[in-house]
Amino acid sequence: MVSVRFIDLGVLTPEQSVLIDDVLLRMHSSADDDVLLLYSRDRPCISVGRFQRTEHTINSEYVKKNDIAVVRRCSGGSNIYSDERQLTYSLIISKNRLPPDRSGSFAVICNCIVQSLRILGINCSYKPVNDILVNGKKISGGAQSRTSNAILQHGSLILDVDNDVVAASLIDRKERSYDGLTSMKECLGHIPSRNDIADALISGFSKAFGPVTKGELNEKEIKQVSSCSYR
Repeated sequence: MVSVRFIDLGVLTPEQSVLIDDVLLRMHSSADDDVLLLYSRDRPCISVGRFQRTEHTINSEYVKKNDIAVVRRCSGGSNIYSDERQLTYSLIISKNRLPPDRSGSFAVICNCIVQSLRILGINCSYKPVNDILVNGKKISGGAQSRTSNAILQHGSLILDVDNDVVAASLIDRKERSYDGLTSMKECLGHIPSRNDIADALISGFSKAFGPVTKGELNEKEIKQVSSCSYR
């Protein structure tokens, strides 16, 4: 049976996180390469969707004044603010393990996140196409990128949030399907340990994709990431 390799990459710079996602997606060549990453970023960051323009969606003056990094990711979707109070999951998986349509693939992966959060004690639900809500507020969202044989879906896991900072950083011109943001801290009264979150993700994703085993980046992946740079 094909397994998914789970790797906690620890704390990355915004540039490293974007680079690793992109490199591993491009390297994916077979079902044996399926991988589930977990990482956090070392400083405040705005992750810009692949097709988004920044001049009308980011408060440039506020971002510069507060030393918020701006990076462009390989996936589509809206611009997202993140900092050390969020974790990011990233699944890179063969297309043949998911429904062929985008909405179907979002549903499968997002429901893995739903299962994981429920294990942690958070009563949440999937809101198509790519959001997970608690009482109408967003606790996780996802975005996708695709190659000829693989899909990358990555997304946020909000541990805690300062809504004022998010609002000040982004110029929101999109009508949302949710009523603001929430967090694990707000839902549970505390933030679960990173190990507990990792174990919940492993359990949640194993329900859809079979065995999820802890591992590390292999030598080939490390070499390829080291040879590339964020642009």
